[in-house]
Amino acid sequence: MYIFAVSLLSLILFSIGLYGVMTSNIGIKMLISIEILINAAILNLVVVAISQSTISPIIMALFGIAIGAVESVMGISLLTATYRKVGKVAISLLKEIRW
Repeated sequence: MYIFAVSLLSLILFSIGLYGVMTSNIGIKMLISIEILINAAILNLVVVAISQSTISPIIMALFGIAIGAVESVMGISLLTATYRKVGKVAISLLKEIRW
Protein backbone atom coordinates (compact mmCIF):
# COMPACT_ATOMS: atom_id res chain seq x y z
CA MET A 1 0.00 0.00 0.00
CA TYR A 2 2.80 2.44 0.84
CA ILE A 3 4.39 1.80 -2.57
CA PHE A 4 1.29 3.16 -4.29
CA ALA A 5 1.19 6.19 -1.98
CA VAL A 6 4.86 7.05 -2.55
CA SER A 7 4.50 6.53 -6.31
CA LEU A 8 1.50 8.88 -6.26
CA LEU A 9 3.57 11.43 -4.32
CA SER A 10 6.32 11.08 -6.91
CA LEU A 11 3.80 11.69 -9.71
CA ILE A 12 2.46 14.78 -7.95
CA LEU A 13 5.97 16.16 -7.44
CA PHE A 14 6.84 15.48 -11.08
CA SER A 15 3.68 17.31 -12.20
CA ILE A 16 4.50 20.31 -10.01
CA GLY A 17 8.06 20.45 -11.37
CA LEU A 18 6.89 20.11 -14.97
CA TYR A 19 4.36 22.89 -14.49
CA GLY A 20 7.05 25.12 -13.02
CA VAL A 21 9.44 24.49 -15.90
CA MET A 22 6.79 25.12 -18.53
CA THR A 23 5.38 28.33 -17.07
CA SER A 24 8.41 30.07 -15.57
CA ASN A 25 10.68 32.60 -17.20
CA ILE A 26 12.60 33.33 -13.99
CA GLY A 27 15.87 31.46 -13.76
CA ILE A 28 15.89 30.49 -10.08
CA LYS A 29 12.29 29.31 -10.24
CA MET A 30 13.11 27.17 -13.25
CA LEU A 31 16.15 25.64 -11.51
CA ILE A 32 14.05 24.76 -8.48
CA SER A 33 11.43 23.18 -10.75
CA ILE A 34 14.08 21.08 -12.50
CA GLU A 35 15.35 19.95 -9.10
CA ILE A 36 11.82 18.91 -8.16
CA LEU A 37 11.63 16.88 -11.39
CA ILE A 38 14.92 15.12 -10.69
CA ASN A 39 13.98 14.40 -7.08
CA ALA A 40 10.62 12.96 -8.12
CA ALA A 41 12.38 10.58 -10.50
CA ILE A 42 14.86 9.60 -7.78
CA LEU A 43 12.03 8.95 -5.34
CA ASN A 44 10.36 6.69 -7.88
CA LEU A 45 13.62 4.79 -8.43
CA VAL A 46 14.01 4.20 -4.71
CA VAL A 47 10.43 2.93 -4.45
CA VAL A 48 11.10 0.47 -7.28
CA ALA A 49 14.26 -0.68 -5.53
CA ILE A 50 12.43 -1.24 -2.27
CA SER A 51 9.55 -3.08 -3.90
CA GLN A 52 11.84 -5.41 -5.90
CA SER A 53 14.54 -5.75 -3.20
CA THR A 54 17.34 -4.88 -5.62
CA ILE A 55 20.23 -2.47 -5.30
CA SER A 56 20.75 -1.31 -8.91
CA PRO A 57 17.96 1.34 -8.92
CA ILE A 58 19.50 2.83 -5.77
CA ILE A 59 22.84 3.11 -7.58
CA MET A 60 21.03 4.87 -10.44
CA ALA A 61 19.44 7.18 -7.85
CA LEU A 62 22.90 8.11 -6.53
CA PHE A 63 23.97 9.02 -10.06
CA GLY A 64 20.78 11.09 -10.35
CA ILE A 65 21.67 12.96 -7.17
CA ALA A 66 25.14 13.70 -8.57
CA ILE A 67 23.68 14.91 -11.87
CA GLY A 68 21.23 17.13 -9.97
CA ALA A 69 24.08 18.70 -8.01
CA VAL A 70 26.06 19.41 -11.19
CA GLU A 71 22.96 20.86 -12.85
CA SER A 72 22.38 23.19 -9.91
CA VAL A 73 25.95 24.46 -9.89
CA MET A 74 26.00 25.06 -13.64
CA GLY A 75 22.60 26.75 -13.64
CA ILE A 76 23.44 29.06 -10.77
CA SER A 77 26.76 29.99 -12.37
CA LEU A 78 25.04 30.84 -15.67
CA LEU A 79 22.41 32.90 -13.90
CA THR A 80 25.06 34.70 -11.85
CA ALA A 81 27.02 35.57 -15.00
CA THR A 82 23.82 36.80 -16.65
CA TYR A 83 22.99 38.95 -13.64
CA ARG A 84 26.48 40.47 -13.59
CA LYS A 85 26.33 41.28 -17.29
CA VAL A 86 22.73 42.52 -17.64
CA GLY A 87 21.41 43.21 -14.17
CA LYS A 88 18.41 40.87 -14.25
CA VAL A 89 17.85 37.16 -14.28
CA ALA A 90 15.61 35.86 -17.06
CA ILE A 91 15.96 32.78 -19.20
CA SER A 92 15.21 34.76 -22.37
CA LEU A 93 18.35 36.84 -21.76
CA LEU A 94 20.58 33.77 -22.10
CA LYS A 95 19.81 33.65 -25.83
CA GLU A 96 20.75 37.28 -26.42
CA ILE A 97 24.02 37.47 -24.50
CA ARG A 98 27.28 36.90 -26.31
CA TRP A 99 29.86 35.62 -23.91
